[in-house]
Amino acid sequence: MPSVRLVLTFILIFTFFSLISNLLTLNPVLAGSGLVSSIGGATFIQGAKQFWVSSPRPAFSGVTDPGGNIDITIGAEKNGVVADSSGNWSFTPAADLSGDNQVTVATATSSVTFTLTIGALPENIASASGSTLAPAGSLTPTLAILGFGVLLTTFGLWGLSRSFAKSQ
Repeated sequence: MPSVRLVLTFILIFTFFSLISNLLTLNPVLAGSGLVSSIGGATFIQGAKQFWVSSPRPAFSGVTDPGGNIDITIGAEKNGVVADSSGNWSFTPAADLSGDNQVTVATATSSVTFTLTIGALPENIASASGSTLAPAGSLTPTLAILGFGVLLTTFGLWGLSRSFAKSQ
């Protein structure tokens, strides 16, 4: 039968490497911090499949590589802009938009595709102001829960080792 110290060492090593693996593969989805950051003054949520704005000529903005080319296709109309030296870009359509519009924003290495709806947000869709929601991809709750789990595991293993020591 393996010794208690060997089992505890194995568990601690496994936990450490699992934690490192999870942190290295973490790919957070953030609000307003990607290729498209905002549309019509509203923060764009990365990964959204549909987005509503009330302005018929909303300004698009985002971040990419400094000096990078951005292709913005709205319906069948393709437009291009170049990011500034900080990687920021913006674009405002020349004509008013209405209804549902298929939008693709692309660079040489990434793209975002979604439906942009011009009009009021339907009543059956929940919404909240930015001040009431935690930012998407926030690490604080995850790290707090992880820390609490490590603390509980540590005390549990300590108690387990003490009970094995008493029984021998």
